[in-house]
Amino acid sequence: MPPLAIRTEYTMHPFTRLMTERKKQKGYLFIPYIAYGDPDSKITFEIICKMVDGGAATVEIGLPFTDPVADGPALERAFRRSLKHEFKISDVLSMLNKLHKKYPKFPFTIMSYANIFYQAGFKNLLEKFYDNGVQAVIIPDIPHDEKKYISEKENLADILGRVAWIDFITPTTTAKRVQEVARDANGFLYLVSYKGVTGQKNFTLKPLKPLIKAIRKATRVPLVVGFGIRDKMHASEAIRLTDGFIMGTVFHEMIEHNMERAPAIPHEIGWALPGMLP
Repeated sequence: MPPLAIRTEYTMHPFTRLMTERKKQKGYLFIPYIAYGDPDSKITFEIICKMVDGGAATVEIGLPFTDPVADGPALERAFRRSLKHEFKISDVLSMLNKLHKKYPKFPFTIMSYANIFYQAGFKNLLEKFYDNGVQAVIIPDIPHDEKKYISEKENLADILGRVAWIDFITPTTTAKRVQEVARDANGFLYLVSYKGVTGQKNFTLKPLKPLIKAIRKATRVPLVVGFGIRDKMHASEAIRLTDGFIMGTVFHEMIEHNMERAPAIPHEIGWALPGMLP
């Protein structure tokens, strides 16, 4: 009788598989960011529809927070506009439910600071997000080690097998840390392009080439770059070295500059998108 075969192949997370397939189809991953409720939930819904229809691989939906440590001035102002309305997780879930019904196979991503998860309960909130079409979460103020601790403490293994918790790598991440983060990564790896907050105007990946090379050696999970990507030129540079890019501040600048004609904002963003992509 022949010996039993031992399975050693890599088991890919469902969201990693979706992002990998989308990269093959389109050539790169376009991940737009939009803060919920700026300037209101109805317009947010319409903007997200334009982004899905415009070729997004996933849409990163940011939950407004009073102290957004990773976000620059434009997104801080977006959160303030959103928080003028009464913000409830139930309203976000209602919008996600509408989006999930409209785009049943599309994977959405939630970006939220940790406090919202601590208040609602990690497992409870992740399950509710998953039931409404969310397949990934980004929590920028929880580092990798704390993420692992929370996952074990809150017994999140099952839900995190369905919802990818996205990890960050920054220009200051050590070689050892790159290996640790890359080993555990699912969905995509979020490469922060510079030290600082979102929205700066000095985007370049040239200083990060050695870091990108090290990440590529460490994982097959798609590598996506964010922070400072504002236009087609930036996006084109991003996809020469990585699998895709996240673009967000520029959309909220468009919202801010068109507040007097807010109902037209989704159309304006939808019209502008093709000219912003590689």
